[in-house]
Amino acid sequence: MADTPEDMNGEGPVDRDILAGEYALGVLEGAELREAQRLNLSDPTFAAQVKWWNNRLNLLAEHAEAIEPSPGVWRAVEAKLSSEVSEIGQVTPLEQPPRRGPAPWSIATALLGGGLAAAALALYLNTPTTPVTTAPPIVEAPEPGPQLVAQIASEDDALRLAGVIDSAAERLSLNVSGFAPGEGQTPVLWVVPEGGAPTSLGRIPEDGSFARDLTPGESALLAEGAALAVTYEDAAAPSYDAPTTPILLAGPLTEV
Repeated sequence: MADTPEDMNGEGPVDRDILAGEYALGVLEGAELREAQRLNLSDPTFAAQVKWWNNRLNLLAEHAEAIEPSPGVWRAVEAKLSSEVSEIGQVTPLEQPPRRGPAPWSIATALLGGGLAAAALALYLNTPTTPVTTAPPIVEAPEPGPQLVAQIASEDDALRLAGVIDSAAERLSLNVSGFAPGEGQTPVLWVVPEGGAPTSLGRIPEDGSFARDLTPGESALLAEGAALAVTYEDAAAPSYDAPTTPILLAGPLTEV
């Protein structure tokens, strides 16, 4: 009678069935592999168990859905391996452990299929050695400051100007319409501080929207009680010290 695992090592039928399954999976090494090969040739019962496992595993493989890892998964695996190798440095091979008994977990792992493999890969990629991206600190937007507005129109309503000054942002925004200067002239905007002389804020378009940043000096002049005014001035002049033509329209700034 041929020796069986039970005769040699005290293993029972269940252990021998597990050994047959591991042999069918191809996970045996060393003395275990040689023993299983001998039994497969000398013991018809063991050979039948191996055949049963082969059929069972082939059936599972036929019904398993193929899952192609994305390029990002492979890049993460490579980064993980590179990180671990650089941390460990020189790797010393481990000695082969003594023969163990058949491992039920190897069979169970195979039967669990792709779901366990995916979970294991996800766990591997999310271990503490994986760099963690921290969220940037939340910066609260500043509270909007007071704004100054002006709604101005000429007596015949042909010329119109709507202005908004954001004091906190030092920003001027205008919407103008109806200006039609003569040849060589351009509309110029003025700020007239309360009790002060007009100061030029520069050229503005004849029609449409316009916005620009203000200098600290201009922002200081644009306060509640001041007024905005428009005149036609020489388009070729490099700057404007005072109005040289009649004021076309003017109106106060009001804080809102």
